[in-house]
Amino acid sequence: MNLDLLLSLLGMAAVRLPLLIALGISLVWVVDTPRGAIRSVALWALALLALGTLAGLVLNIVPTYLVQQGNYGNVQMLSWWLRGGHFALSLVNALGMVLLVWAMTRALRNRSAPPVP
Repeated sequence: MNLDLLLSLLGMAAVRLPLLIALGISLVWVVDTPRGAIRSVALWALALLALGTLAGLVLNIVPTYLVQQGNYGNVQMLSWWLRGGHFALSLVNALGMVLLVWAMTRALRNRSAPPVP
């Protein structure tokens, strides 16, 4: 693997690093909550978001690798598949976001109201 490809791959990973760190912190917070349906949905949501982020990284690596190898024809041939893959990942991320907001909303609604002075 040449240095240009390695630096390009590291740059792609670095772009996603803040989101992966946020997902890791969120996972630690959710795991520390009482077991229940809300926690399960939140864990599934975080898993979907992490999967979407990592799969997006892989989908971006494929054309970069092919270009570095000089396979420009393969990149053009794969472009429709890659667009479809990115669309599918957008759906996965959207589902993860909706599940996470659902879990947050349910958790907030289940909180007891503070006493009125």
